[in-house]
Amino acid sequence: MTEEFYYTASPVFEVDGQRYGELARDIVRLQVEENTSGLKFLEMRLVAVGPVAGGGGTEEVLLYLDGRILDFGKRITVAIGPPSTQRIIFNGFISFLEIDFEEGEEPEVVICAEDKFMDLRMTPRMRSYESMSDADIAAAIASEHGLGAEVDVRGPVYDRILQMNMSDLAFLRDRARLLQAEVWVDDETLYFQTRDRRQGTQIDLLRGTDIITVQACADLAHQRTRVNVSGYDAQTREVIDESAGQEAILAEVTGGRTGPSILQRAFGPREARRVREVCLNTEEAAEWARSDMLRRARAFVTVDGVTRGTPDMVVGSHLALRHMGVPFNGDGYYVTRVCHTYDLNQGHRTQFTAQRATVGNNA
Repeated sequence: MTEEFYYTASPVFEVDGQRYGELARDIVRLQVEENTSGLKFLEMRLVAVGPVAGGGGTEEVLLYLDGRILDFGKRITVAIGPPSTQRIIFNGFISFLEIDFEEGEEPEVVICAEDKFMDLRMTPRMRSYESMSDADIAAAIASEHGLGAEVDVRGPVYDRILQMNMSDLAFLRDRARLLQAEVWVDDETLYFQTRDRRQGTQIDLLRGTDIITVQACADLAHQRTRVNVSGYDAQTREVIDESAGQEAILAEVTGGRTGPSILQRAFGPREARRVREVCLNTEEAAEWARSDMLRRARAFVTVDGVTRGTPDMVVGSHLALRHMGVPFNGDGYYVTRVCHTYDLNQGHRTQFTAQRATVGNNA
């Protein structure tokens, strides 16, 4: 394929399925952000004064306040990138409208929008789920909101789970946290999957070429050699005592040194006990111990960077970083936060946070 040496990085906007070139003309700043908790968010600022499209006159008027193009509840879609590889970075609904006036400056309209998870965020409930797994619960909530469900998590079946005056989104996030799963929505489908089963793009980034700024660190502060979970099983009248060690993370890595292994060698055993939730049986305890060990070990190496605009990058993308130095070089990075921005000074930029469980991988 022939590479495009020059192209405009201006975003392309559609509102309720219709493309509006004037939005690209008047855009001052665009920001689209997402992370592993779900709910993608858009904020855009537009010059709010100019000629009316198709008006034929030269008089300038206030724009975007009459509801003709932008209005509450309208679906807005944003794409960015070279024409041959353009990617949709946002698909959601307008929920916020603001006008800013400042003496000596052109007025600006601010628009905010959220993806389909806005419905779940605004639906609080008090109810119970009986004899269901977290996968069953996620599928049930998706169905109630008219969404398809792609659920892929392991975990126990619970006798009863209570949703106590929590929104459906907050409740799903809380259940996902227990299993180290991630929740997101893509078009009309709700996804509830663990990290190892989430499909993401493969991206290779070279420091100094693709990456403008980057900071990488490996931190032992929250690493542990073992996580313990205990409780009491009222049915069997037995004490529950389960644990997970670095074997939990070794199943996900192919090389390098993990945080737990370095901690063991450098400082000896350092164990943690999970006490936030009360487990009711051995299966729950074992899964929660494993999940907490994964949470800690996966975050051993953290990278924060800015690229020259990477439309393909999403939460769940797998990165290979080059020219980063031996501890941080190579592949195995998992993107946990992405923020695409566009403004008139810098054009398209992509801010990202990524994690890796090991140091010492060679490129």
